[in-house]
This record gives sequence, structure tokens and C-alpha cells, in this order.
Amino acid sequence: MVKVLTLGESLLRLSTTPNERLRHLSELRVVFGGAEANVAHNLAMLGNKVRYATKVPANELAQNIYYELNAVGVDTQYIISKGSGRLGSYYVEVGSDLRASTVVYDRAFSEIANMKEREWDLESLFDGIDIFHTTGITLGLSKFWHEYLLELIKFAKSKGIKVVFDMNYRSGLWSQEEAKQAFVKVLPYVDVLSANKLDAKHFMDIEIADESNSENFLEQIAQKYPNVEAIFGTNRISMTPNAYQLTGFYYDTETKKVFHSKKHQIQYVVDRVGAGDAYAAGIIDGIIKHRDPQSVVEFAMASSVLKHTIFGDANWFTTEQVEQFMKTSGGNIIR
Repeated sequence: MVKVLTLGESLLRLSTTPNERLRHLSELRVVFGGAEANVAHNLAMLGNKVRYATKVPANELAQNIYYELNAVGVDTQYIISKGSGRLGSYYVEVGSDLRASTVVYDRAFSEIANMKEREWDLESLFDGIDIFHTTGITLGLSKFWHEYLLELIKFAKSKGIKVVFDMNYRSGLWSQEEAKQAFVKVLPYVDVLSANKLDAKHFMDIEIADESNSENFLEQIAQKYPNVEAIFGTNRISMTPNAYQLTGFYYDTETKKVFHSKKHQIQYVVDRVGAGDAYAAGIIDGIIKHRDPQSVVEFAMASSVLKHTIFGDANWFTTEQVEQFMKTSGGNIIR
């Protein structure tokens, strides 16, 4: 059975209760997340064999990372737990009606961001792995991670492991210029890429007119990086901060064909955080299960839409539940 390794930073998330603001609050709801941890959780919920690697401090709080991932069957033996540093965190002010949700990060000097030594034995870490997933968030943690994550990706490629990379640029972590220098080194080793029009423009020197709605940037990425087999992402049209029209795309570089999911109209978003990770997990799940491209993008988009309906970073839906939603979305009740 195909086994996936995801690697990145685990985070403590603290969210306001509905209708409260961060600057005037009385309590916070606690969950744990992080892009790669979310993908690991979601893939496990979809029935896949998944390994997750990160570094956390050796304290009681960080033990929750193990509990949450072990509960859905994720292999956590490569989580490094040592040091007296901190677990990165972020705060979410939950939006309402026309007021969008806002995020405040507090992740500087976390245990993983402070890593200075190569602490995993790579032969062991990648043993039995077929797909390696990571993101630009991890790449941007520190100058050390600019180089170390590149080494991990190169090692995976040397072993014939498929590399799935989500660019996931975060301006709070690093500048566009710093990110561009790191992305240019990583992209030649990526097999499946999550990227959008702005990624192409800012990090790949692809000319795109600001008013253009064309998807020809996908073909230009493929021409620039012929190693890439597929490119995926989402298109979101906001009607209000908490209501969207959402479609997914999946570009097959061999056939040069773009596959689009059906359009989903979400009238009320419970929690947008983690929806992109649910989509990425759906894409990887489709690759593992050899779905045709149209089915890949439809399933991934359905997974992402469902994530919008529940609180927290992780997606708590099985393959059967996603497929049922694809058949009955818009229905009132499932009996």
C-alpha cells in the first residue's frame, strides 16, 4: 500500500468563540493544526497509510499532537520531542456575516523553527515512503530550513519518491524575494505542485496581466519546470467574507488539459482554515487511488467544501462520506 510522509510545523490554534473579538474576549477554543499535520490527518481519515514528522518541545502541551494524530492512525514515531522551546501558535478571530475571520501568528522561535542540526536519519525517515508532501510554510521557517527542506526533497527524489509541494506563501514568515530564492531551488525537484497565478507571477517570473482570467500560466509553469507532472489549486470568488463560489482545477502536464470541478456555492462558512489542506489531501488521495483527473478534482473539491462546514483545522470525513456528499450535496437529510 502507498505510504505518504508529510513534514512540517505543528501549531496550537486558539480561536475566539462566535461573536467575540481578539481585542475583547473572555475565552478561547483550542485545537491543534499546521498544514502538513492537517494533510496527514485528512489522508488517514481517507484510509491511507501516513507518517508525519515534526519537532515539538518536550512538554505536556505538545503531547496533544501525538494524541490527535494517533487517534486517526497516523504514524508519529518521527515526531522529535525534545528541548524546552515553545510550540508555535496562532489566534483566529472567527468572523461573522460581512466581517471576515482574521489570523494572528505567534510562531517565532518555536522548537522546529530553532532547529540548527539535521536530526532525522533520512534512510529511516523515508523507509517505505512513496509520496513526500511538504509546503512553502516549512521552507520559510528559517534560513536553516531553506537548506534542510531542500536536502529532504532531493533525498526523496533520489529514492524515486514522488514529491508533492504546496507553495503556500506566507508573507508573515518571509519576504517575496527571500521566498523566491528558495522556491527556485526546490521547484526543479517537484512532481506535483500546488500553485496559483500569483505564485507564477511573483516566484517564477511568468508574465501575467493583472486583469487576466486565463489559465495559460499553468502551461507556462510546465514549460519552465518540465519535471512537474500535475498542478492543482482552487479558484475562490467571495460574495461576502463568509460566502463563496469555489471551484478546483487540476492540470495534467502530459495532456496539457485543465480539469475543473463543478462550482460549489457555500452560503455560510463555519471555518475556512484548513480547507486548502483538505483539497491537497484529496488530490493526493486521488493520485494514490489512481482516479482519473476529473474524478481527482471533483473528490478533492468536495473534501474541501465539507471542511468549510466544521470547526478546526482538520477534516473529519471518510471517503464514503465525501462520496455521499458528492451524490447528495444540497439535500436536507441522509437517512
